[in-house]
Amino acid sequence: LRALGVRVRVRVRATMWLGCALGIVLRLCLYAAGASSYFEEHLELVSPITSHLRLKECLFLLQAGASPYSGDSCHYPPLVLRLLSPLHEPGVSPFLHFALLVAVDVGVALLLRTVAVQYAASRARAGEAWAEASVRLEKPPELLQMLAAGKTKALASAAVDPLPAAAPPGVGPKFEVSPAFVGLFYLLNPVAVASCLTHSMQGVHHLLMCAALVSAGAGRGGGAALALALLLYVCPLTPIVLVLPCAYLAWCQRQDLRSDGADHSSLSYRRSKEDTLIQFGFLAYFVCFALAVLLLLACLAGASLALERGSWHFLSACYVSVLMVNDLTPNVGMFWYIFIEMFDRFRSLFLFVFHAHLAFFPLPLHLRLGRHRPVGPWLHCLLALGIIAMFRPYPTAADHGLMLAALLIPTEVLRESEKTFAFLTSGLLFGLSMFPTMTAVWLTRNAGNANFLYNMTLVINIFGCLLLSEWARSAIKLRRRMRLSAYCRQVVLSVVDDVLAGGSSQPRDVADGAASGDAEGLRRRK
Repeated sequence: LRALGVRVRVRVRATMWLGCALGIVLRLCLYAAGASSYFEEHLELVSPITSHLRLKECLFLLQAGASPYSGDSCHYPPLVLRLLSPLHEPGVSPFLHFALLVAVDVGVALLLRTVAVQYAASRARAGEAWAEASVRLEKPPELLQMLAAGKTKALASAAVDPLPAAAPPGVGPKFEVSPAFVGLFYLLNPVAVASCLTHSMQGVHHLLMCAALVSAGAGRGGGAALALALLLYVCPLTPIVLVLPCAYLAWCQRQDLRSDGADHSSLSYRRSKEDTLIQFGFLAYFVCFALAVLLLLACLAGASLALERGSWHFLSACYVSVLMVNDLTPNVGMFWYIFIEMFDRFRSLFLFVFHAHLAFFPLPLHLRLGRHRPVGPWLHCLLALGIIAMFRPYPTAADHGLMLAALLIPTEVLRESEKTFAFLTSGLLFGLSMFPTMTAVWLTRNAGNANFLYNMTLVINIFGCLLLSEWARSAIKLRRRMRLSAYCRQVVLSVVDDVLAGGSSQPRDVADGAASGDAEGLRRRK
């Protein structure tokens, strides 16, 4: 068995590296065929804060000795411009910049695979209770026919078991998506490939998001704080929804890994009032984590200020302008069309609503889903990636590719919402595939207007929001099912204990469940 496990791991790693090689070759072939010039102006693939054309303009002004922030087109922070400037000097091949972005995409795929492996380890620590809750039991066709015909007596006398004793093949908890599949789903996604061909910097954002999750999953709060600070530096405000789930994930993983993988597979039932709602140890850790993110972000801002020789113009261009949504270039998000049609007297109100509503997501999701260890913190982090993709001011189609790859990691949640998930994903992909057509109808052929493009924007965002809502509902449903099964198990064991003890036939109260965990109770059950 040990040799078999080694062979399986080697095969999975070989599949991952083979897929990475295929993704690299695919990108290089399309780049050699000149696909970059075709994709670089597609509105669904680029945004004002990731556009390669704007980056080249910023670097040209910087190399000419002028300030790149003198106009309204540069939204790249100073440190990013200085790091990329050597790749755009005269005489340097543009292929180097493209090769860097290909390496970034491969890094994102490898980090997604690592996230899937870490989640599988946490799911294993959840034990039998979570595995049983993840199994969906289907009713046999004979039972459905009898129920439809109203034959209750025939149903009682028939040898039909309404709940099968074992899960059907392929439905049990061992049926899961390979971690390599998750990484390759992102790397070989046509949207990610096209985004790389546009020389967009969107992959850097994804790399920092995945690095924050991997660091938190390894219990390294410092690495997660650094990744989040860098992410907030290049993409303002929206990634703040990742701070709370990453902090709690790092805190939980640090405790579990220090105790050699704490076992959370207890099948006993606990009342809601017995659960600790506020963990003061985590509160102190979260304060330190948030302060670390702010301190690192302040250091990055200070370094940028030093590079700009004391000029604060980069703050207005890179952060204030993005938050104020001054650039209304069409994209797959909701901001551009609404603020085009907005009266100026309502602009401040809607800016506040569009940005401030993000503050209402982290705490309720943490209390409802994220605080239930060891799987809950991971589910909260993956859901936060989807929230960022849906509600950032300048999203691209590649954000939705990352969101779908992240939602594939917990396969038990997909099984819970399989048909609805497939339908909503189809609607999302339909909107993304029709977006270029509506762009051409409006801007190229002049046969339509902005409403054509906005209709596809509505399709993308409505189906995307419904997809996230259904995914979160399924995750919460699994948690409730696990809790309900623990309650039923406690009731049954209490009755069995009373019967075997020769006492009263009336079941004891479930709150008296402490007695069922002593040595005598365990002996009687055995």
